[in-house]
Amino acid sequence: MKDFDFILQDRIAKIKSINEQYDLEHNAYISFSGGKDSVVLSNLIDLALPNNQIPRIYFNTGIEYKMMVDYVKDLSIKDKRYKLINSGVNIKKMLEENGYPFKSKQHSHNWSCYNNYKGTKLDDTVKFLNENTDMQKDYNYIHNLPNGIKTTVKYIFGLRERERER
Repeated sequence: MKDFDFILQDRIAKIKSINEQYDLEHNAYISFSGGKDSVVLSNLIDLALPNNQIPRIYFNTGIEYKMMVDYVKDLSIKDKRYKLINSGVNIKKMLEENGYPFKSKQHSHNWSCYNNYKGTKLDDTVKFLNENTDMQKDYNYIHNLPNGIKTTVKYIFGLRERERER
């Protein structure tokens, strides 16, 4: 048995185990974007649970690539488990009124840190780094800041921690 086969069998066994615990057929759906990760997950579910009827949900916000929407529409014709849901919201108007969503979990985390630490030592640290730009490159200084403040400072100044030079 090759490594790939072992990993595949492990994933299939894990899905079967989760299904025994949660009855996926009646208690789950797959958020399906049409991308490679969704396709692989859908195929793994089918390998682990042949003939399953777990819905694959594609939510069309109106800003997806046409080719991706067409791909999922084609899948939905061939396989009734694929469901397309259109938002019914004018995306341009919604973005103008509410702004853009966070682009990543990291961005959301950074924003949360900023909101939780503003008005504290963060303000003093930002002021200090604005006045002493050479310190923005000081690995030890940045690395030793308290976690939430360090995260926010790195985000504000576009800094990345790097490994210490050996």
